Amino acid sequence: MNRWTTLARPFFRLNTASFAQFRCISNTRVCHNNPFGKLTSTTADESVSNDSAKSPNTNTPAKATSSEIRNKDGDIDVNLITPQNDEQLIEYYKKQAEEDRSRRIESLVHPLKVQLYDKVVEANGFFKNGQTVTHEGCAYKLHLTDEELEVLEPSIFIESLRIKSSMKKATVVNRFVRKMDVKTAITQLHFNHKKMATELEKLLKQGLEKARQMGYDEDKLYIARLWTGSDGEWRKRLDIKGRGRHGIIQHRYVHLKAVLKTEQTKKRLAWEKKQKEIARKPEMPLNNEPLNLSVRPWYKW
Repeated sequence: MNRWTTLARPFFRLNTASFAQFRCISNTRVCHNNPFGKLTSTTADESVSNDSAKSPNTNTPAKATSSEIRNKDGDIDVNLITPQNDEQLIEYYKKQAEEDRSRRIESLVHPLKVQLYDKVVEANGFFKNGQTVTHEGCAYKLHLTDEELEVLEPSIFIESLRIKSSMKKATVVNRFVRKMDVKTAITQLHFNHKKMATELEKLLKQGLEKARQMGYDEDKLYIARLWTGSDGEWRKRLDIKGRGRHGIIQHRYVHLKAVLKTEQTKKRLAWEKKQKEIARKPEMPLNNEPLNLSVRPWYKW
């Protein structure tokens, strides 16, 4: 290195922060309405808050989705159309999903049972087995099996992608949040230090997004079932040991699956439990008292 390079080095030195300084910088936005930040806030709430922050004194409504696909002249630009803002495509898929769902339900449950089920839910707020329902001048006593209720009651099925972990590690986290409300589980998992807690938190947030699309109340969703399983195709490699020995190391991959249900199912289960307690016979245990007669080890006749 010559003398000119040494003299010119301070003029060409880059002012970059060290790795430790970068780690100390926090990019988290502050949310004063929620103590946990934007943990369970919706994307719609974020857009509304951003619009209100930009123009706090104006009461202008939010722009429609169709404005995103128009150019400066107001004409529709084909290059700006995406699957996320194409209203016709979204409406087509929504209608197709509703038709598939109705066709699937009719193939598993009789249409008359579906109508009677809707009437019982409308009258009680949840389904009660053994109720008498009047339909088109006829009285029916409706009783549905667990399989039929599984089809008719509102539920959301979610599953994760391939996760680099083991089933034993995933089961520990699953037991922690099973039967919890979804938002409560997300809050608990957010502050859990385990890796699978982060993966499960992402999965439950996908469930909240599906609930918004289907029109369910997010605050009343709970985790009905949650399980893990092997995702297959585990990689193997040699584990070299001393004295000419070796073993095999397996790289395990798993997936998470869950079923989220609404408050309607929770009310039905509580009602069935109460009815079972009412129908149970009273317990009459024997009195733990000594016998008042002399007991002999032989018959007296």
